[in-house]
Amino acid sequence: MSSLSHVLARWDRLTLTIVGLTILTFLVFPFGRSANAPLAILALVGLWLLATRWREVWAQPVTRWLLILVAALWIPQWFALPGAVNFERAWSDAIYYPLFGVAALPVVWAALRHDVLPVILYSLLAIVFVWAVDGLWQFATGTNVLGYPYPRPRLSGLFGENLTMGVVIAHLLPLLLEATRRLIQRCVAWGLVILPILAVIMLSGSRSAMLLMLFGLVLYGALVLLFSRPRWYWIVGAIAVVFVGMAGTLALSPETRDRVERVGKIFEMDRESFNQATSKRGDVWLSGWEVAKDDPWLGVGVRGYELAAVERGYTDRPYMHLHFFALDVQVSTGLVGLLAYLSAYFAFLVVLWRAGGNMAAGVGVVAVGLALLPINTHFGFYASYTLAIIWPIIGLAAALVVSQSVGEKA
Repeated sequence: MSSLSHVLARWDRLTLTIVGLTILTFLVFPFGRSANAPLAILALVGLWLLATRWREVWAQPVTRWLLILVAALWIPQWFALPGAVNFERAWSDAIYYPLFGVAALPVVWAALRHDVLPVILYSLLAIVFVWAVDGLWQFATGTNVLGYPYPRPRLSGLFGENLTMGVVIAHLLPLLLEATRRLIQRCVAWGLVILPILAVIMLSGSRSAMLLMLFGLVLYGALVLLFSRPRWYWIVGAIAVVFVGMAGTLALSPETRDRVERVGKIFEMDRESFNQATSKRGDVWLSGWEVAKDDPWLGVGVRGYELAAVERGYTDRPYMHLHFFALDVQVSTGLVGLLAYLSAYFAFLVVLWRAGGNMAAGVGVVAVGLALLPINTHFGFYASYTLAIIWPIIGLAAALVVSQSVGEKA
């Protein structure tokens, strides 16, 4: 196997720049909106590629449908502008929204030309492993290495006052599992790297993160069974280690255990219990549904829900967003936006799968599927912080799919 220095020496400056900026984006995730700086440069690179390599970009099915996905999520925002409740925010969001999607293009372009994925995947795994170790240190000692206190019951680690560490890692999980699987092929002991990462997702206290983690583990496990066909004792051993690890985490953290147990209140079938189980999301969704019924076709515009729900008397408490991707799209851009979102979402997943039909394609489908999951209950769909997380994941997932052909040719 070629050394890292030998591999890097074969890359041109553009590829080195793209890979470096992609890794830097993930590296600075914990520090506020710092990821916007490398993403802005990647967006400029993406615009340059569209201006100078348009035919080549459009000829590749994955990059073509990546752009169609961006357009499907962007154009309905303009249709909703004439009736936007919060016109200034809706206008500004419509201006910058496609730049996040275009920022996902360069890494796919680089993967079509060089085998860049091992470097990026292993770097991502190392970065998140550091986050996890720091989070566990915060759990054990009360503060992380930078002095952030443990904000019980939500572990935050390097993310500090931003309590999104668990959700961010859960979105990255399919890519982290793929990096771990590749390392396990060299030495089984590498499999232990994923355990502190799973523990930190649970200790973060986010039930949305735990749900995404469950989806990620189940879907990735199905891919392993489909393509690798491991022997039965490896399957039993992996399941046992994961479940023992989860049980141990719940035993060590009463706060996490309490939040998991509270989910059971959903089945008590009353509004108050549902709100307790979902951190008052029941009220948010009901008020959002009322707003959606008022403007069913084009919506109230991006960032319009908060003002509309309060001004129309559907809630007495302002909520910034709806904590539900599909409902957020429906309220903001109406049925036009919702149909565009769901159609482009599922079409892109099909394109990714057909591009390879192998393990890499499957991982790409799972990663993109979770990044844009219609039932995501944590982030606001149009928030810049959300975009800075999901579009790099989409780009890396698409790059993983197209990189398989590069590896086979090599």
